[in-house]
Amino acid sequence: MNSFDFCSSTELVFGRGAENSIGERLAARFPKGRVYLVYGGGSVKRTGLYDRVTGSLREAGLEVREKGGVRPNPDIGLIRELSSDARNWGADVLLAVGGGSVIDTCKAAAMAVPYGGDPWDFFSGKAKCVRALPIAVILTIPAAGSEQSMRVVVSNGDKKWGTASQLIRPMVSVIDPELFFTLPPYQAAAGVVDMMSHIMERYFTNTPATGFVDGQAEAAMRSIMKFGLEIRRDPRNYDAWSQVGVAGAFAHNGYYGLGQEEDWASHGMEHELSAWNPKITHGAGLAVVIPGFLAFTGARRPERVAQWARNVMGSVEQDDSAAVRDGIARLRAFYREMGMPGSLEELGAGSAPLEELARRAARSGTLGHFVPLSPEDVLSIYRSVLKA
Repeated sequence: MNSFDFCSSTELVFGRGAENSIGERLAARFPKGRVYLVYGGGSVKRTGLYDRVTGSLREAGLEVREKGGVRPNPDIGLIRELSSDARNWGADVLLAVGGGSVIDTCKAAAMAVPYGGDPWDFFSGKAKCVRALPIAVILTIPAAGSEQSMRVVVSNGDKKWGTASQLIRPMVSVIDPELFFTLPPYQAAAGVVDMMSHIMERYFTNTPATGFVDGQAEAAMRSIMKFGLEIRRDPRNYDAWSQVGVAGAFAHNGYYGLGQEEDWASHGMEHELSAWNPKITHGAGLAVVIPGFLAFTGARRPERVAQWARNVMGSVEQDDSAAVRDGIARLRAFYREMGMPGSLEELGAGSAPLEELARRAARSGTLGHFVPLSPEDVLSIYRSVLKA
């Protein structure tokens, strides 16, 4: 295990109706403050969540300004508008009501408000975050884990890039499992795939002596699959959503990567797909890419992938190569049961310019660390999952 410095400063507020306390919680930090509310589509208003949140804020004596319309794969254009308006208004805090795209929109804007320049500078490497506006979250889609993470990913044309800073970890995040009951089944399933992938990106490592974190990660992945299937069968299962909601929040806060080199090749490959076509749901893209990644890397690092196959997927194969194949088959079956696509064609990416996307994914020369992937390796993985 490598040396590490870990700090997760987010206050998690969990339970039924927890969102109704947001005004009181923010007023305690910013008395008579200005809250900039950010959300996505119309579901926030249709479900009554918007009225409850704004009512709580105003009852606590807080001023409110808002911006809706955040879409999946958040675009830098809206982030520029938000950061400029929040700066001019003198916002004290950004409140994200939504999932990963809304939270990441707020994170990018939070860095840009005190900076005063283009928020894309943080993603292109021209600027480093040294100050950020505080962020609060009411989670409506458990998937990205952005409600407790230091990472942010946004899109700019055909570029989908990320950055990270401890300064953009939300100060408080509210998780009410009842807010997840009305999620479309496809979106819920994609979220389950996404949160599990955040653990996998850390689990597949070459760092030795990681037994404690391995055990925690393996248990978390098994739990996510178990309760993900329960949600699939009963979308209003509060107890199952409770497990999935909490798992998603911890999957991406850094805990499962303590003291080890992380990979992130699967995310890099999927980001190029959803940058090429923003209509591609991130978790669905991962469901296609990850089995191809595991087959490629399992042929080169079979011991680690076989450990995952046995301890997470339940393979009883004694031979490592056989265990890898069995584990991948079991994972594909789980994705199928969750209603996820099994190929690029099913994903709607059968016509994607794979050679170009592979070059972009490995634009630094190689992608990932578990098995560093060249552009040719990435292309091979893409082609291996082109058809079911």
